[in-house]
Amino acid sequence: MLDADGHIRIIDLGLAQDGVTASNKIRGVTGTLYYMAPEILLRKSYSTAVDWWSLGIVVSRMASGHHPFSYGPFRKTARTAITTHEPNIPSWLHADVKHLLAKLLCKKPKKRLGVRGDIRVHPLFSTIGWEELEERRARPPFTPFQRVLEKQHLSWPKDKRAHHPVAEFSYMSPSWAR
Repeated sequence: MLDADGHIRIIDLGLAQDGVTASNKIRGVTGTLYYMAPEILLRKSYSTAVDWWSLGIVVSRMASGHHPFSYGPFRKTARTAITTHEPNIPSWLHADVKHLLAKLLCKKPKKRLGVRGDIRVHPLFSTIGWEELEERRARPPFTPFQRVLEKQHLSWPKDKRAHHPVAEFSYMSPSWAR
C-alpha cells in the first residue's frame, strides 16, 4: 500500500500474531493457501520465516506474472506443489531476481533469507539507501493524486475521462488500464 505521500507501507490482511520472532514459533493455519509457506501447510510450528516466504511469492508474481509453483484447480494439488516441488523461477529473469527468489523460497525456514541474512544487503537492493528510505527522506517515485486521496475518484463526471491513479507507476499491468 502507499501512504498519502507515496511511501510504501507493508500491510498484512491475514492473521496478526504478536510476539512472533525468528526464534519464537506459533501454530495455526490462516491465510491464502497459495501464499502459505510449506511449514504452515504441513501444520508445523512456524516463525517469521513464513512472511519471507510470502514475500518471495509476491516478488515472483510481480517479476514473472506467475506463481512459482505449478498447481491445477484443486487445493490439494497446490498444497502438494508448495510442500514438495521446487519453485519454477523463469530463466529469463535477471540473475539478482532469480537469486533473491531462490533465497526467499527456500523450503528450510532457518535457511530462508530474512531469517538467515539481511535482505537489505542482497544485490537486488544495492541501490537502495535504507536509512534514507526508513526515515522518509527518500522521494517516492509516485505520489497519489490529491483527488484520489479525497475519494473524488468515486464519482467521476460523466463528460470527463477518468485518469488512472497509478498511471505513472513503474509497473502497469494491462488489466489495470481503462
